[in-house]
Amino acid sequence: MSTIASPSRVAPSTLAATLAAALPTFVHAQASDTTARDSVATRLAVVHVIGSVLPAVAPAVAPAVASGIPARVTILGDDVIAAWRPRLLADALDGRAGISLYDDLGSAYKPTLVMRGFGASPVVGLPQGVSVFVDGVPVNEPDAGQVNFDLLPLAHARRIEVLSGTATLLGPNSLGGAINLVTQRGGDTPAGDVELSIGSYGRRAIDASSGGSARGWRYYAGGGYEREGGWRQLTGARLANGLLNVGRFAERAGLGLQLHGATSRAETAGSLPSSVYAVRADSNLSAGDFEDLDQLHVALTGYLAAAHGRASFNLYARRHSAERFNVNQVNDPDVRSFSRNRTLGAAADWRRTARVGGGVLGVRLGGGGQTSHTAVRIFAERIEPGLTTEVESPIRKLDAFSIAEYELGRVVLSAGARWDAVRVPFRNRLRPERDTTSTFHRISPRGGVRVAIARGLSAQASVGQSFRAPAVIELACADPEEPCPLPFALGDDPPLAPVVATTVEAGGQWARGALQLDGSAFRTDVRDDIFLFPYEEDDEPDGSTIDGFFANVPRTRREGVELSARLDLPGAHRVFAAYALTRATFRTAAEIFSVREAAGEENVVQAGSRLPLVPTQAASVGTVVRVADATTLGIEARYTGARWLRGDEANVTTPLAGYWTTDLRLGRRMGMWDADVVVRNALDRRYATFGTFNINQGAGGALERFLTPGAPRTMQLSLGRRFGRE
Repeated sequence: MSTIASPSRVAPSTLAATLAAALPTFVHAQASDTTARDSVATRLAVVHVIGSVLPAVAPAVAPAVASGIPARVTILGDDVIAAWRPRLLADALDGRAGISLYDDLGSAYKPTLVMRGFGASPVVGLPQGVSVFVDGVPVNEPDAGQVNFDLLPLAHARRIEVLSGTATLLGPNSLGGAINLVTQRGGDTPAGDVELSIGSYGRRAIDASSGGSARGWRYYAGGGYEREGGWRQLTGARLANGLLNVGRFAERAGLGLQLHGATSRAETAGSLPSSVYAVRADSNLSAGDFEDLDQLHVALTGYLAAAHGRASFNLYARRHSAERFNVNQVNDPDVRSFSRNRTLGAAADWRRTARVGGGVLGVRLGGGGQTSHTAVRIFAERIEPGLTTEVESPIRKLDAFSIAEYELGRVVLSAGARWDAVRVPFRNRLRPERDTTSTFHRISPRGGVRVAIARGLSAQASVGQSFRAPAVIELACADPEEPCPLPFALGDDPPLAPVVATTVEAGGQWARGALQLDGSAFRTDVRDDIFLFPYEEDDEPDGSTIDGFFANVPRTRREGVELSARLDLPGAHRVFAAYALTRATFRTAAEIFSVREAAGEENVVQAGSRLPLVPTQAASVGTVVRVADATTLGIEARYTGARWLRGDEANVTTPLAGYWTTDLRLGRRMGMWDADVVVRNALDRRYATFGTFNINQGAGGALERFLTPGAPRTMQLSLGRRFGRE
């Protein structure tokens, strides 16, 4: 957890409530996936799928009674995911309404996802406001809530489910929404595939899988390996993963076991001084930066008909280890860190649906707990080398939830709440006398209404709250009298208030024939957002350009509009589009940390100042055309609007310019063979994906904008062979 977002570096278901306790929804059957970019709600027969956010999974899904939604839901099926060959889960979601990406660390395998102004990022130290799940198991790491997208099994995805907006019942970190990756489980007949890929900058990859059923058991096994040299100097990466799903699922009972292991190494490059960016955008001024990650994930899930309803349970264990090395500027020490997370979790719930007073009443009750052990060691190297931090935190969480929905005719009313208790002890192994403990309790309510107005036309409105407890790194660096020279030292500090988000949202869907439309408007008011504040004294700590402390900002806000459309034309042609307008602003004045203050500039935000790296406008448009019986051509263009730089929360400098990128795809099926060519950034547009400020020690100590360049045009060729299915 030493890799904080640091400008000092040159390389700087029935129910969604199931996931309230990170529970899966189960039954014996699986439904077809939608290929829609954004699903549109219409009532279909309910079919449950293991680990789903949603109660029914089929084209044009509607949440069922007791789902606790109503909300904007996006589903991407495996055919849509595979068609564009994304590396990571974040890449697959780029361009969906309300979602954008940026790259802080200078690696294609380390993107930060921004959803309605909240983030899910691998960068330790950034505030995390989006919860991510794999088959219903939370994968935000316990030390800082970070998400390592390069460790998630996207190659084995059956679909991706996205719930936008405050996800009250899905647990902490669900301020801006939740993402669930549902993996393959195996079909009725044996089938498998092997795929080889080659691409620009030495990219090589192989993936293989096999699945089926035997004697009532379903199975799926898959694995893959990839590596590439990276388009920037000395930025190679390699990843390996394996997944096994085994289960037996009948009408009244079922049991499933999942094993997933992954490892990755990414050599990162970080942002560049604007003077270097202008002449050699492929430069790497911090050669030697890397992240080595290792993960093991085990889950046992089951369900059983009980008490005129259905009970389900989920037991999981996760192990995550990381070594990170940060090369800093010449006057700052290099930093090496080792972190280890061990997590055990359990959850159970019960649901029942019955006719009451002429309508249908659905109820669901559940609860669970999680214990995690986090250990971090941080070493300074090159300048005054030695151990600077050794801390441990045995985190404990308990939760309970209830939800009820009543459907009467065309109207469904819902109400529910979730209770969370989080205990975060801080154990300072270098200074045991400074041990401390922070405890947080919160009840988060939610209510909504959904109305079927006419055939194919529905509308919903909701209000709900969600919260996140401060992360270990935030709690350990929260004392204005003893600021941290990040990312070198952590200590026990006064507790922070939890972040609480309240979202009001209204939207609607219309599906008629080949046309599907979806729209929503929202406003999320956030209380006690956490930011890094500057140290005010002249005698600043040694060892880092960053010397500050985390503290609460009383009020921030995210508000906006999201629209999406899809048109299916005769001949298997398709057109799709999405647009989002997002305003992410501070609502109270505060002085936010910025390296610009070292040059005598202030970074004082006022009500209305924009949060950094959140595009005001974002859009995507594309089409898939079948040019022959077995040949398809696809094109997708994405626009990311102007964004303020990190370190200019006061909005007094020039923002990053907006930019378009265009991807092309050509695919052909030849019997049991598939060949695909994907060209990303086909027009080779040059753009900056991330920006901050720093002192350029190599240029006489001048204050400069530091920018991370976006990737140039790349090409990938994939050739696959299917077995056992057409």
